[in-house]
Parts: sequence; C-alpha cells; structure tokens
Amino acid sequence: MIAGERSPPSWFPLFAKLFAGLALMVMVACIGFFEIRRLGRLAQMETAESLVVTAQTTAMIDALHRIRADLLILSRQSELAAATPGSPALAALAREYAEFAHAVGLYDAIRLLDLSGRELIAVSDIDGEISFHMRAAPGPLSPQVRAAVLRMAPGGMLMLAHDRHDGASPRPLWRFATTAAATGGKPTHIVEVAYRADVLLDQMEQIGAHTTTTLIVADRESLWLAHPLASALTWGFDHVDFAKASLPQRYPVAWGRIQSEESGVIRVKDGVFVFRTAHPAIKGFWGLRGDGEPAPEASEWKIISFLSPEALAEMQNDILQTLLPFAFASILALGLGAWIFAVLWAERRHRHIRLLHRASVDPLTGALNRSAFDECLAVAAARYEAAGEGYALIFADLDEFKEINDIYGHEAGDDCLRETVLRIRACIRDSDAVGRLGGDEFVVLLAPCRTRTAAEAVRAKIADRMEAAAAGDTVGPIRASLGLAVCPDDGESVELLLRIADQAMYGAKREHRTPPGDRAPPNRPKGKPRVR
Repeated sequence: MIAGERSPPSWFPLFAKLFAGLALMVMVACIGFFEIRRLGRLAQMETAESLVVTAQTTAMIDALHRIRADLLILSRQSELAAATPGSPALAALAREYAEFAHAVGLYDAIRLLDLSGRELIAVSDIDGEISFHMRAAPGPLSPQVRAAVLRMAPGGMLMLAHDRHDGASPRPLWRFATTAAATGGKPTHIVEVAYRADVLLDQMEQIGAHTTTTLIVADRESLWLAHPLASALTWGFDHVDFAKASLPQRYPVAWGRIQSEESGVIRVKDGVFVFRTAHPAIKGFWGLRGDGEPAPEASEWKIISFLSPEALAEMQNDILQTLLPFAFASILALGLGAWIFAVLWAERRHRHIRLLHRASVDPLTGALNRSAFDECLAVAAARYEAAGEGYALIFADLDEFKEINDIYGHEAGDDCLRETVLRIRACIRDSDAVGRLGGDEFVVLLAPCRTRTAAEAVRAKIADRMEAAAAGDTVGPIRASLGLAVCPDDGESVELLLRIADQAMYGAKREHRTPPGDRAPPNRPKGKPRVR
C-alpha cells in the first residue's frame, strides 16, 4: 500500500443503510397492501351480509304473513257461530284446532276466548304431543289487551308479547291475536296463538349459513339470537342478566343509529353491524303502542347481523398468510441485491480512492504532491480573501541529505524522508497540510493561523521534533532548515509568501553551515554505512 493511503472502505455500512431502507419500504408497502386488502375484504363481507340480511328480512315478513293467514283460517271456522261452552260445535272446533296445530307444527299453543276473556279452547303442543281441553276459565289476556284486539281493524294481527317456553329447551315464543266473527257479523271471539319463533330464526340463520355471523332479530324491546345458548355473545332473551347484556346496553351508539336509520353498516371497535328495517305492517301486522292502542306503526323490526371479532380476525389472518411469504421473499431478495450492490460499490470506491490518492499524494512519503498542495494553498488564500482568515507557510529542507544517500544508501535516504513527514505531522493539526515539493524539500500549510506567535511555536516544535529521535525509530536526529512566512504579516499574495518562506529557509540553511574542519557528521540513520 502507498504511504499514507487509507484502508479500503467497508461495504457493510452501505449495505446496512440500503437494507434498512428497502426493508422499510417493503414493510410500508405490505402494511398499505394489507390495509387496502382488509378494507376490500371487509367491504365484500359487508355487501354479502347486506344481501343476507335482506333475504332474512323477506323470510321474516313471509313468516308473519303465514301466521296471519293461519289466524284467518282459525278465526273463520263455521263452528264459531255456535261455539258456546258445552256445545257440540265447540268440541268439534277444539278437535279441528288440535288437528291444525299437529299439521302445521309451528304453534306452542292455540286458544279461543270469548269477548269477556274466558278461555273456551286451549290446544297445547309439548314436544310434538298435541293435547286440548275445553273450559270456561279466565284467559291470559288482560282487559286492556282484549280492548286493543277489538279496536284493531278487521283482519289485522296484533302481536301481544314476546315470551319463552320454560321447558328443557328454552325457545322464543311470539304471541298473536285476532278477532273471530260469523260471516258479516261483529266480533264474537278472540283467537290467540303462541308461535315458535325458533323455527323462523333457524330458517333465517340457514339463509346466512355461509357466513360467520350472529343473527339478531330485534324490536324496540326485545332481542333474540338464532341459537342463544350456543352463541359466544352474551345477548339473548335467555340471558341471566338480560338488561345488562342487551344490545342497547353494550353498544348504545350503534343501537341509536340502528333505531334511527332504515338500513346500513356500522363498524364498532370489535365488530361490524349490518342491519335492515322490516315493516310487517304492510302484511296486516299490528303492534301495541305505549298507551296500549294497536297501531301498524308500532311494528317496526330490525334484522341485525353481527360480524364478530373472530370472523374479522380470521379474515385478517387469511390476508396475512398470503402476504407474509411474499414480504419475506421480497426482503430476502432485496437484501441479497443490497449486499451485491454494496460490495460492488465498495470495490469501485476503493479503486477510486486509490486513483485519487495516487494522483494527489507522494508515493514515497505520503505527503501531498505539488499539485495537491497548491489546491490546499489556493483554498486557504480564498478563505483569507473571503473572511480574513490568516494562514502560514513553513518551508523545510534537509541538511546534507546528499551525504546520507552517498554514505548510507538510498534506502536510508528514503527512510529519512518518510520519517521527516511523520515528525512534521506529529506537530501539526489535522486541518493543516504537509507537501513534498521535490527531493528533500517540504512545505507545511498552517490554516487557519491567526498570529505569528502561533506559527513560530509550530516551527520551533517541528525543529525540536526533528532533532529529537523518537524511541524505536531507525533514523535518529534529522537536521533541517526551516523558513516561515505568515499571511497577512509578510504579505497577502501566495507567490510572495512562498518566496519569503523559501528565502527564510535558505537563510536558516546558511546559518547551519560551518567551516569544513568544524562540520559535524551528516544525519546518521542507525545502522552501518554502505560498503563502496
């Protein structure tokens, strides 16, 4: 390696920066892709669920229409005109109701009541076993409810309440009532049915069986789930603490929107609600207002589907399983490319540094060559002109260098030149420069240098260092003549300063000369003189 040449640049810092930047770009791109893909998949799920909820709404309205049709059948039997306690017509009507309940299989109970509220016929379906009895006992309808039924328009179906069966398998029951009358006459009886809502809920759940949602059918007071006991959510008519577990309690903001909007999608922190409003009143479905009056506007229902956190997490995991291998492969490929590029760059940079070093540095001593030193001197002069920043020049010339080469050989002379540069560098700053003008002539640039006193101190330090042999070196004391010129004390132009420093150096050299008889031996490198 050439004297003073720097070690080759390492490829690792560049590789680390490139790899970190490229890896960060891949990560940002993957995060962006994941978010775009997640939102796209979520929109697809919401659209699919909206179609499901629409179909479920249609199924619910159709079921209510069937219940109304069944009530019309039950309320228009010919035996009703003579259905009095103990009459054969009442017994025949009871058997017909029992056969109807067995054939349809959707009603937990069918009751016939007179206008005073007495229960004339009671048909029960307990796990498929149909039984009936006839009695003139008080019925389950309160006077207020009976009055509401009678005030309803003919042919209407009034929803009385939402209840649940207390058997081994809890299930939701919906109670409906309508008026019964002889053809063209006034109402004479009330027909009430308890509909097994779990059948409808199962049907609605099957419509959305391809999804991973939880079905909720809600009016303004009650909630049902398709399978409340198996559901992971704590909602449902059978919950032990229904008030706290209900949808309005758990998601009040979402519930407010659901109540105020016809349909839509609501994203909450742990899931997504998709809902649609059902208006069964168009099928003759009536409800009770708060004042007990029957009114179609009171029968507004919400069909709600909930995309659970588990469903959303599964969707995100599917995206990650596709994305992570691509991200890992991309980072690996970019890392390999970054390594190859960094190695090639380091090699090219090393060649460039070597060429630049050889073009600007003396190959023997490592000092700047004349052209490189002239560039440094031009920079110092420009700084003085721009900011008034002074500088100093020290010329150095070795005494009796020719005798060293003649007596000890050129290798010793080369060692002396190299040691001279090392000793000069030990006395100056990193911002200063030392150049070799040729042969045994050197010049030192002190920039910045604010006072002559500072420059004189550096020159004295160099002189002392040259005369004092360092421990372990092979050269010993070196005699040198030093000349100093300071800008602006001695002048401002570069040419003038160079000439003054050169003259001062030759003046010092004349002072070092003594008569031949008194002349001391020349600089002696340690070792034997060469044999002639």
